[in-house]
Amino acid sequence: MREAMPITAAFIDSFREAFGADIINASIKAGMQGHPGAFYASEAGQTIGTPAPDLSAVSIKLSETLVGPMNKPKKERN
Repeated sequence: MREAMPITAAFIDSFREAFGADIINASIKAGMQGHPGAFYASEAGQTIGTPAPDLSAVSIKLSETLVGPMNKPKKERN
């Protein structure tokens, strides 16, 4: 893979350095085993892993969203 996808290999190496090889290797392995969205890469016509599902048909309107704290403030919890 390193020869066919050098930019991807360098990117993965930087993730291994930042987050630890164990978690990155587990994600790559899951993608290679067919788990959608775990790991997928494409470079120069080569692909590896399993792509995430196509969610282009799913949409959420901004008017349907709520932006704010996930938890109630402490004074409102009691």
